[in-house]
Amino acid sequence: MASETYGVDTAWLLLIAMLLPTAVGGAWVGARGLYRAWERRGRPALSAPQPIERIAADLRRLHRLLDATENSVNLPKKFQRCQATRAAYVDALSAACRQLQVPLPAGRPVPQTEIYRVEADLRNRGLDVRAAV
Repeated sequence: MASETYGVDTAWLLLIAMLLPTAVGGAWVGARGLYRAWERRGRPALSAPQPIERIAADLRRLHRLLDATENSVNLPKKFQRCQATRAAYVDALSAACRQLQVPLPAGRPVPQTEIYRVEADLRNRGLDVRAAV
């Protein structure tokens, strides 16, 4: 019996047979991503603004939480908690500023004086974040 030897053509066919499913799958994933991007083009991402009452309630809650966090003693990871709470508070302040057409807080990170300025501007527009609920 003569032994068959695989030629170069057979090696190429085996290589193509192994890589073809991966290539087809990659083409499918890429085409699906392009189709989704094409679908989204031209459509602005609109989200309904939150009611100012909800923003005001969030601001007051976050202000109380920030005060409690900053003034607590022996709080584990106090620095990180203060940073996270202050960031959430600045986000809520920014949402209120957009709703009431007040200049947004400037600077990153936002300095305390800028927070005081924004709180005063909001108070002048009728939204007191320090008011008791």
